[in-house]
Amino acid sequence: MKIQGLKQISFASFVTAITCFNLSHADDAFSPQSKYLFGDWNGKRTELASQGVNFDANLYVDTDYLADGGYKPRDGATFASQLWLGSSLDLEKMLGWNGVSVRAIVTARQGQSTSVDNISYPGAPQMANTQATWGRGNVDSRLTQLSIEKIFTDTGWSVRVGRIGMGSYFNTMGCDFQSTSFCTAQNGKWMGNVWYNEPVAQWAGIVKYRFTPELSAQVGVFEFNPTNIKENQGWNLKSDHMDGVTVPVELHYQPKQGINHLPGSYRLGVFYNNADKTQNKDVITGEQKDHAYAGWFTADQQFTSVDGGKRGLYGFTNISFHDTTVNKIDNTQQIGIRYLGLLDDHPTDMLGLGVNRIHVNDRYRDGIYNKKALINEDAEYNIELNYSHYVTPWLMLRPVVQYVIQPGATDQVDNALVLGLTTKVIF
Repeated sequence: MKIQGLKQISFASFVTAITCFNLSHADDAFSPQSKYLFGDWNGKRTELASQGVNFDANLYVDTDYLADGGYKPRDGATFASQLWLGSSLDLEKMLGWNGVSVRAIVTARQGQSTSVDNISYPGAPQMANTQATWGRGNVDSRLTQLSIEKIFTDTGWSVRVGRIGMGSYFNTMGCDFQSTSFCTAQNGKWMGNVWYNEPVAQWAGIVKYRFTPELSAQVGVFEFNPTNIKENQGWNLKSDHMDGVTVPVELHYQPKQGINHLPGSYRLGVFYNNADKTQNKDVITGEQKDHAYAGWFTADQQFTSVDGGKRGLYGFTNISFHDTTVNKIDNTQQIGIRYLGLLDDHPTDMLGLGVNRIHVNDRYRDGIYNKKALINEDAEYNIELNYSHYVTPWLMLRPVVQYVIQPGATDQVDNALVLGLTTKVIF
């Protein structure tokens, strides 16, 4: 089995190389009590944090095996991975610049996809992907974020500018599942021709106003440049092929005492894109259009609590509506639950269950892009059950069972049963 990207560095060789470098610098490396695989660097990490310099690094590996159904015969497991290297600089601590901070992230992905290789029927690919770390940025490295933020504490305003992925700050949601149906901003999946999630970044500016500690509103202006999604353009900073902008607007409510007097997060938003060259075309006629739009509502609420803490039952939902003139998907619904700390001996473990429906635009099924009528079902459905087990604070293992109903919204493919394992290592 071949794994491409980032010079085909394997997980084992990466860990070995970094370990050899760090063992001499951290006497608590591999400690089961440490937050990080390589420890606190003899206290240096904590010292740097107190001075405003923070680091975050992790590696995700999604392993999947098509146990039943799908399109192609099963030929073994597939592996997809993402390496994340980030830093946050508090310039107020470092330089005395009040309310100013810098965020930098570099990512690298590599691997294969069970959805692409085994489940999808030619001409009617699965709409979701069973492995969240597979997708854009799957070759070599990318500058995923480089931005600076200024918070005007006394006024409630804040401004962020730089290279940013849209889903980092709009339509955001957790990523406690392996399927893309339940991971990160959903607009990047269902309307990805104009909405670019991380690891893809674009020039952008975001203005946010906080009405109260619990209620805020934000608007962003993101460069729309199709060059950014090309696999060899991960470090592209030019805007030569810019074709308009994408403007998201979002209202965010974070009650500290919501349902059952427990915290929650609620987001209501819309976006508008004015690309007029190649991206926005009528799905019936192929005629070029000069805009596209979508809207969303997300909710994540804690319902129960053990001893007044974070342990307990959580529920989440994500609903989106998309422009029926130009988009293949016209609406999606997602609902699920998580239980944090189901077992007393493992308070950070999490049990998760999610169900997702992706509805195909009726106009698309009747249009020029579906001439062979391969997409002949109304929707694709994705179901995932998982359990995230923290062996140590820096090592998470997540066994996964996924079931895909009507993959690609076509009757040419059997429903697919996928068995998987997500591994996360925090360095």
